[in-house]
Amino acid sequence: MNRRIFDTLVCLAALAFYLLNRSLFSPALGGHMGWFLTCYANDIFAGAAIVAWLDLLLGLGRLGEVRSWKQVVPFLLFCGLVWEVCAPLFKADVVFDLWDFAAYQAGGALWLLASRLPAHFTEY
Repeated sequence: MNRRIFDTLVCLAALAFYLLNRSLFSPALGGHMGWFLTCYANDIFAGAAIVAWLDLLLGLGRLGEVRSWKQVVPFLLFCGLVWEVCAPLFKADVVFDLWDFAAYQAGGALWLLASRLPAHFTEY
């Protein structure tokens, strides 16, 4: 599968999951699963989507592609700092959550794993 198509599909899947999670999954489920879906699932998908978006932008600018955790980890840490540290300074209902950093990194790791799948798995 073409890398641009893969990245676009990751971004669309993250958007679809976010919309479904906010409207259907989170409200319908309680307990640990509802808590996880409300607090961290969107952040995992956001981590994957932001790395896919970065990869798309780098490809469009002919600047290479995201290849390793050495690129993903610092980029997502920077994004996490903006979202978790700077955002609460400007928006009263936003709170700092250290576990969100882990969720962003988990999404980035999932993106890295999926992007390295052998071609015969991603041709469909």
